[in-house]
Amino acid sequence: MAGKRRRIYTTLLEDPTRTWTVRELAAMVDTPPEGTSEGTVRDTFNVLLADGHLRQVPHQRSLTAMLTNRGQQELTNLLRNAT
Repeated sequence: MAGKRRRIYTTLLEDPTRTWTVRELAAMVDTPPEGTSEGTVRDTFNVLLADGHLRQVPHQRSLTAMLTNRGQQELTNLLRNAT
C-alpha cells in the first residue's frame, strides 16, 4: 500500500466520527518528505465514497464526509493486512 494512502486511511481512523472535507484531510496528511497533494486526497476520498466507506454529510457547502462503520472495519483490516 502506498505511503500516501496509508496516511489518509490512518488519519481517517484516528477519529472515525469526525467529518472531513478534502482540504481538511489533505492538511492533516500533508507531511514531508513526499507530502500528499489535495488531488491525491480528493481521488482517494471519491473512491471511498463510491465504495461506501465514507458517507456524504448533507447540507454542507464543501463536499464533506465521514467514515461509515463498514469503512472503519475495512480500512482497519486493510492496514492490518498491509504490514
